[in-house]
Parts: sequence; C-alpha cells; structure tokens
Amino acid sequence: MDICSSDMLRVLAENTRTITHEYSDEPLEVDGRLPAAIDGVLFRNGPGRFERGGQRYGHPFDGDGHITRFDIGVQGVRYRNRFVRTREYVDEERAGRMLYRAFGTNLPGGLGANLFRLRFKNAANTNIVWHGGRLLALWEAGPPYRLDPQTLTTLGTEDFDGRLRNPYPPPARWLAPLLPFSAHPRIDADSGELFSFGLVSGKPNRLLTYRVDRDGRMAPFQVHELVRFSFIHDFAVTRRWLCFLLPHADFDLTRAALGLRTPVGSLRLANERPMQALLIPRDGNSARPGLIDCGGGFVFHIAQAFDRDDGALVVDAIRYGRYPDFDHFEDLFSGDDPALMPHLERLVIDPASETCDIRVWSPRGAELPVTATGPLGEPHRLIYSIGAPAERAAPYLSSLQRLDTGTGDLRCRDFGLDIVGEPIFVPDPDARAATSDNEGWLLSLVYRAGQQRSELLVLRAADLETVATVTLPHGVPLGFHGCWVPRADLHRD
Repeated sequence: MDICSSDMLRVLAENTRTITHEYSDEPLEVDGRLPAAIDGVLFRNGPGRFERGGQRYGHPFDGDGHITRFDIGVQGVRYRNRFVRTREYVDEERAGRMLYRAFGTNLPGGLGANLFRLRFKNAANTNIVWHGGRLLALWEAGPPYRLDPQTLTTLGTEDFDGRLRNPYPPPARWLAPLLPFSAHPRIDADSGELFSFGLVSGKPNRLLTYRVDRDGRMAPFQVHELVRFSFIHDFAVTRRWLCFLLPHADFDLTRAALGLRTPVGSLRLANERPMQALLIPRDGNSARPGLIDCGGGFVFHIAQAFDRDDGALVVDAIRYGRYPDFDHFEDLFSGDDPALMPHLERLVIDPASETCDIRVWSPRGAELPVTATGPLGEPHRLIYSIGAPAERAAPYLSSLQRLDTGTGDLRCRDFGLDIVGEPIFVPDPDARAATSDNEGWLLSLVYRAGQQRSELLVLRAADLETVATVTLPHGVPLGFHGCWVPRADLHRD
C-alpha cells in the first residue's frame, strides 16, 4: 500500500490530540473470544496532553503522562484512564498555561522567559512498571511517580526510602532534590531484582546504576564517570554485564541553560562516529576499562542481551542510522533519508578483542521490541515489534512483526494507515514456562485512521492473527510502553 507523506502526517496529528475525559471502571465491548488464560491487568503509558493555554508542546515526547488500565478476565474487559498528577501537571492545570520548560519545549516568550529556567517538567509519560508492590510511572530525567494499581490515583514521587535523594552539593540538589531514574529498568524474573540507571551532568558527568531487590529495597547506587554527557535511553543486563551504548549525541548544557535551545535541540550530533559500548560488571563496582566501538548511529531500544560461552556479549538492538531531528518533524516522513528508518540488528561484542560484529536482521523497519519475560541474560529466540512494510521509506510504523532469530524468519502484519502500539507479551500459563518458545498472546493498541477511535487487539503471538478486538470509548494516543501484570501477582505483592 503506497501511503504519501501528507496522509502519514494527517493521521499522526489525529493521534496526538489531548485526552479530555477520564473514565472509571468502564465496561468495554469485545468482538471475538478472549482466551480464558488471559487474566490480569494491562497498563500503558504515553503522552496524553499536547498543549497548554493554546500553546502546543514542541516535541512529541513532552506530553503529560496518561495511563490506561485494562482489566481483562472472565468478566470481560473494564477500562480506566488517568493523567499522572505530577507536581508540574498540577501547577499547570491550576494556572491554565505552561510554567515549566520540557525536553523539547521552551516556554513562550523567548530568551527572557527561558534564561536559567533549569527546573524541567517531569512528564512521567514514557513507561509504567510493576515491581515490589509498586506501580511506577517513569520518565528518564526524573524520579518515578507511584500510582494506585486499582484506581490509578497518583500517590507521589517514589524515592525508595530516601535512596534517590540527591547527595550532590547545591545548586544540583536545589534544582533536582531527587535523582533521575531511567524509563527503561530491567526486571529479572529469576531473582526478582530491578536494575536501572540515571544520568547526572557535571564535572565529572556521572552514570548512576541502581539495583532494587524483589521487595522494593534499593541498594546504595554506584557511580561511573563519563567523559561525555550523552543521550542514553535504554541499556542491557545479562548475567555478567550491564551494557550501555553511548552514542555521539551529546547535550550542549550551556546553550540549554541559557535558554537558547531546548535540551533536545541542544544535542551535538556526530552520527558518523561510532557508538561505544560501556560494560559494567553486573556484580562489580568498576566499569571494564575502555570503550568498544559498535558502529555509527543511535539506539533508543534494546530487545534483549545475553552472554555466549566464548565470552562474547550479544545485544539485539534497534539502530537508527542517525538521530532523528524532531525539530523538523515533517521531514521525518518525507522518505528522503534511509538513515531515519530504524532496523533490528544483532551486535556481538567481544570484550577480549574489543571488537563488535554487526548483523542486520531485516531490511524492514522495526521499533519497540519485546520478548517473553524471563531471567535477565536468558536468550530468546522470538522478538516481537512494530515495523513498516518493505516498500515504505519513511518511519511510519504500522505493522506488527515476529522475528525468529533461530531461522531468520520474519512474519509481518500491516495495518495500512492505522498506527499500532508496542506489542505487550502475555505468556500462556498452560504451556511450558515463559521461555522464548512459549508464544502466548500479544496485546497491542491500534489507532484507526480517520475514525478518532482506538481498539485493543488480542493476537496469537505465533501468527499475529486477531482473536479478540476490544473497542475503547475514545481515541487514545498510542504512547510508548506498558506492562502486563497477572492478577495473582497484582494481589500477591
């Protein structure tokens, strides 16, 4: 299906309209048959408000966090949605206008309104995780917000019993009383541990790594110095390593502090220079000396990582040939630059020889990869993602995909102009343990182009066929990430 740039931009504009109504325990219509073994709650997070006081946010990542909750079981599907009541959301809701700068948005009023305005909005809009009896809404440059898992009421910031309090001297502590906590933590299904990280600028720049046990107790964070203050969105955890891919996409903090540019607009990009892998022993405190070159470009998301018996580290990641220029959003969909299409690649990193071999899994685009749950560092044969048909040149991702890394077979299902969201994996409890060959089901939101309507699709993971369609009472911006919580786990924790 040939889709022109203007059609893509029209549907994307439809899907980024501010949510105006919050529903409570709303029963939803189901077409088809829900698998009896799917019993639990799907939580999803993403931007839900895209303007304030008639002023639209300047970046798709800046919308206020909006949580959707789908209770799925023998009673059918019941729906609830809520904005995360961050401090900034409450202040701006009361004022009816923008009060804070954001990742890609400066305040109206030019330089005078933004000069040295260094408290940025925590949008709490990127991910949502369940761990240690806590439901946490995440944004990578600030602390988590804790939510009630039943009502989605915002309970406040989560500081892990004080472990996230900023210990660095003023002005750093005044500007950010709590340390940043990544939007991409990794949870080990075997040990129950959660691993995460945060980035703190300064002299030196610091990468902080966190470990939280299965009961929600955080150990003292570890500090690793960085030469550059790079934009790092995700990381990998194996049995041996924490792996960070450092791109040459570094923030110019002077320009951002002066209000001359937004943080994302201040990025100094050298896409022709290789990313570099920083390896930190999972059970140690010091990073492995030296960085390993891993090819150019930029990585937002990592599908999985594991250690080989020969000592190599294998990372399946989504790579862009260059960092997307969100300041010129319409240009992303012109199809003129093949480097803007993200692809799933396998990086084989050898710490001994300090080399990295790269294999591209498919010429088709891919993003938001997921695998079955399991112990961190356990290899998964199957990777699910969103993607794009082979003939499409622009990163308009309207397909669901299933890659078999054992055979290289890629199954795809395209939805034309309809936009699909990240597939959330739900294991089949009647099959073998949740390993890479337990297919189960996928849950994915889809926005129906031109209809201002969203549906939740329940699909067989093995063939991507729909077994049930759930109709929402409104159109929902697709957002970014989510999690599936079995009912027993929700009540046990």
